[in-house]
Amino acid sequence: MSINFRTATCLLTLFVLFAGGRISPGQQIPTKTDPVLVALDAKIGQFLEGVSAGQAQNAYQELLAGSQLARQEKAVKELIDKTNDLQKKYGPYREFERIAAKRVGSDLVLLKYLYKCENFPVVWYFTFYRTPTPGEAPPKSSTWRVVTLRFDTELELLGL
Repeated sequence: MSINFRTATCLLTLFVLFAGGRISPGQQIPTKTDPVLVALDAKIGQFLEGVSAGQAQNAYQELLAGSQLARQEKAVKELIDKTNDLQKKYGPYREFERIAAKRVGSDLVLLKYLYKCENFPVVWYFTFYRTPTPGEAPPKSSTWRVVTLRFDTELELLGL
């Protein structure tokens, strides 16, 4: 083995170890290691279970409590109506699965879920924000609130 080959192999190994071991801003973070993601995941789980049980109105009220979105009554009503049509359009609910969790900085969280119906899945997108408090440690929570919420069936976008 020549010295150049060994050097190149060593450098490549160090690069892979260095690049693979970091979590950059906006990258997916395992839910189990982040208490904020654990709490928000539970909140969304309750919301999606409420939606699946035909309780969309109550589910939205609970999820949007404290959010500016709750004040947009017409938009929320339209969203509830579209949510109530999911079973007619896509079949009975089967289960849901979180497919992405990203933190952008310490005060913004993006979550994506696959809501599996009998005939077709639906993708739900949730964005949570908190107003940072001076001196507050990132894991401790001010009130996290939903700032954007939507769902669609554009499954091709999941591959991007």
